[in-house]
Formats: sequence, C-alpha cells, structure tokens
Amino acid sequence: GPVAVALGVGDMVLPPVPFFVEQPLLAVKGSLRNWLVALDADTGETLWKSEERRWPTVTAAGERDAHNLADGKACWPDNQAIPVIAGDGTVYAASGHSGDLRAIRDKDGDGVISPLEVSTFAPEKCFLNSPSLAPGMLVAAPCWGPTYVFKA
Repeated sequence: GPVAVALGVGDMVLPPVPFFVEQPLLAVKGSLRNWLVALDADTGETLWKSEERRWPTVTAAGERDAHNLADGKACWPDNQAIPVIAGDGTVYAASGHSGDLRAIRDKDGDGVISPLEVSTFAPEKCFLNSPSLAPGMLVAAPCWGPTYVFKA
C-alpha cells in the first residue's frame, strides 16, 4: 500500500472543571468527538478514517480520580496521543478522551473501517503520550499509570 500518515483530529478536553461549568458547555457542544485519519503521504488523499466512541464529558478519563500529588493535579492531554503505525499497517491510537487504546487496520483495503477492523483496550485512563512499538511488543502508559505491555 501507499506510504501513509496517521493523525488524530477532534475536540480538546479541559482540565477538571466543576460540573456547573461543564454542563452549559455540553448543552451547547454535546459530547466530545475524535477521529483517526490515515492519509496518503504523497497526495494527502484520505485513505480511511475511524471515529472513536463519543465522550460525554469535557474532562478526560481518570482526571477526576484521586492521584498521587507528586504526579500533579491533572494530566490534561491532547485529544489523542500521536498515533503509531506498525510495519503491517496497523495504526495504534491512544485517546485523550476515553483512554481507549485502539488497533486499527483496513484489512480489506476498501477505505472503510468496519468494527471487525478495530480492536480496543480500555484502561479508563486518558493518554497523553504515544504508545511505543518494539519487535513483538506494544507498550502503552496512560496518564496515572500503570504501564501496559502487550506481547505478540
């Protein structure tokens, strides 16, 4: 296939805010949305896109949980961590909203991502940083830990 670039686009989260501040924002905007978009690196043409589940709050997953004060008060991630593309074309996307870590691959090459082409791991903690790949291994560390290691 073509050389691809993957990027996350979507709504930004806010640091933890009181519910009386959040509710008017959600009344106007609705739930937060995020997409992963794969583009042909030469032409900029969209190869495929995949929307993650909508997030019902303006604060990222885990931000309102109790934390070790040495870690700070908030992670305040971007809408998504920088995606990683594996050699087989699988794109690993880590959500700054829900904390979902998704493995996405257009297996049939039709430009449409079906539910069967997405695998999701949900640690329920937002991600600030990108997952990492090594031979036979994927490592991901959401805000507020722990670190997850997946071996092939």
